[in-house]
Amino acid sequence: MSYSKNATMFTVTFIVFLSVFYLSQTYQIKNDIEKQASQVVTRVALDINTLPIADPFFSYSGNTAVVESYVNKINKVLEKQAARIQLLNISIEQANSHDNILVQKLVDAHRDVYVSFIIQEQHLKSAYIVPLILALLNTAFYSWVNNAVARTRASRPEQKEKVEQPKKLVIDLYTKTIMLNSRKQDAVKLANKPLCFYLALVEYCESHPDVVLNQNKDVPDELIDIADKYFHRLITLGHTIRKRPNFSSSLEKTLSEIRAALDDIMAEHAELKTKYYPPKAHGEGSRSKIHSYGLANIGLIDIELIGK
Repeated sequence: MSYSKNATMFTVTFIVFLSVFYLSQTYQIKNDIEKQASQVVTRVALDINTLPIADPFFSYSGNTAVVESYVNKINKVLEKQAARIQLLNISIEQANSHDNILVQKLVDAHRDVYVSFIIQEQHLKSAYIVPLILALLNTAFYSWVNNAVARTRASRPEQKEKVEQPKKLVIDLYTKTIMLNSRKQDAVKLANKPLCFYLALVEYCESHPDVVLNQNKDVPDELIDIADKYFHRLITLGHTIRKRPNFSSSLEKTLSEIRAALDDIMAEHAELKTKYYPPKAHGEGSRSKIHSYGLANIGLIDIELIGK
């Protein structure tokens, strides 16, 4: 633990221990005083009939000297016991109340007798070293535990918990852009026609995995219908579009725009082109009758489509 953390830990624990210790000692002192006073009052009650205390009912003034001797005798016993009280007086007159004066009343047959004590509520100051020692020990213990944990963690080999997310093509219909999920900052815009056509191509090839799509032949009606579906979705999302594209015309240009956009975002990930890239005819422009621009082993699950 750092010095500041140790200092904070010590301060907090010292305040806690000090508060607990103070409350405990206050309670114990009060309890001791009440117990000791109760014992003396019980003794006086047993001896009251033999003490020459003034009695107005019988016009008896009492014997002050004898009473004081009795008080002194009681105080000697209390002193030997290191009691927190000292017997002040036994009289029919109630002593004035002070913070350090405790008065107990004894009810006799025809008089009230007041037993007055001087009480000592001072705390033993030397005892307050206890919360200080406890705070130091507590701080040292937690510092040792924290350092032990830190050493244990440092001795363990680093484990790479971060698992690289599989790369996937992301198509955002809201912005009409395509990107990789690992590099969304490199998004590339696509025009309406190639964007809708590519999504339709993916969905159509997923449903017809063995289809051969040749540029020399007409685009299948089902594929055009799917492209129309995505085109109408763009309109629903609020894109201003003048007219519906003709998805069956200029097929080579549409595919070239799709490939160019994929080239931009997959320049550093050529391995992804096998899945996402519409194949080119061997010897570009050869118009091969066996060439297919269809996508193999791909489905919508391989694309994160935003705005669908």
